[in-house]
Amino acid sequence: MGCASYGGFGRWHRSAEGARDAATWWREPRSSGNRAFDEYRAETLRRLEEEQREFRDFLDRLRHAKDKAEFDQFMAERRSRSPEASPPPQQG
Repeated sequence: MGCASYGGFGRWHRSAEGARDAATWWREPRSSGNRAFDEYRAETLRRLEEEQREFRDFLDRLRHAKDKAEFDQFMAERRSRSPEASPPPQQG
């Protein structure tokens, strides 16, 4: 479970996405010969890219919330531990 979260697939996906962007930045998509279709295609691609960006932002917020909840739980458990359960301080 840990490899898929925290960047396992995400890192691969982002690098593949970067390669796609690098491969297409220098050229416009070929015209189909139908201006109405070309405009539709451009708008659809723009909308899909925006949705992808919004979803990526959502996943980032979700991961951050999960990390915060886990950290808060850790800190709460740490504070609730009794002093007797702690190991004695080392003398040097």
